[in-house]
Amino acid sequence: MTLIRVPGFKNRNLLKHTICCWLFSAMAVSVISCAPWQDRFIDGGVGTLTQTDVREKLGKPHLVNDPFLSDETTWTYRYALSESELDPSGIRTFGKQAGSLFGSKPGGPREKVFCFNYVLTFDKEGVLREWEREECQLPKAPDPFQQGLPAMN
Repeated sequence: MTLIRVPGFKNRNLLKHTICCWLFSAMAVSVISCAPWQDRFIDGGVGTLTQTDVREKLGKPHLVNDPFLSDETTWTYRYALSESELDPSGIRTFGKQAGSLFGSKPGGPREKVFCFNYVLTFDKEGVLREWEREECQLPKAPDPFQQGLPAMN
């Protein structure tokens, strides 16, 4: 059995511990970077971003709810995010990429696209206080087999 000697490391346990720490740190950074850019921007700005900051970055909101008697204003943004945008690290799509390297047909199934509403709540001073991302409620397509056939006259 050959031992790898690293200058400065006299204790093998210390070397193993250092390598494990580096691997854990790299995994933690990759998990943090897995969120879409919208999530990172909004989450990092809770308590500091103003309505002006958000409008400059995300544009005009799709829906604004500003009740007359409330101290809170709610802005809603709607985004369509693909699988790769929801997984910027590529962990989930790695199998598809590996399959294409080993001869599977190019142009396989398309990426799924998901619809999300970002609901941002601002206080009376216009500072972002909380937010949530929720899936859009899309209407269900009618089932053509459940509908009656047109009458033939």
